Amino acid sequence: MKKRVLALDVGNKRIGVAYSDPLGISANPLPVIENDQKVFEKIKGIVDQYDIGTVVIGLPLTLKGEEGEQARITRKFAEKLKEYMPDREIKFVDERFTTTLAERHLRETTRKSKRKEKLDSLSAVYILKTYLDSQS
Repeated sequence: MKKRVLALDVGNKRIGVAYSDPLGISANPLPVIENDQKVFEKIKGIVDQYDIGTVVIGLPLTLKGEEGEQARITRKFAEKLKEYMPDREIKFVDERFTTTLAERHLRETTRKSKRKEKLDSLSAVYILKTYLDSQS
């Protein structure tokens, strides 16, 4: 049986999180994680709890498709995460338009007061869907 995939939308304050079903068909949001000193332990806990095989991290490229400062920060984050789970595969997905898609979806479906707290995890859902679609 295939293992699940975890997607992370890494931000300076919060990290959006989503996971797939074992077949890699659906993408399900989880509550955001605070990006604090315990962030890597929290992610490792999710990886163990949901039997995750691959972690996909959204890579924030510029509109020209180049890596800027935020992409370098994200790659450093991924390197540190790898130390906590050397047996798991970490991949990157271009996340340029995931936040825009998530914002549009939330505008249509969610009260304004609730949008901000859902945005990061919904962005992670779109990152995960992008990855899953590329695998099929």
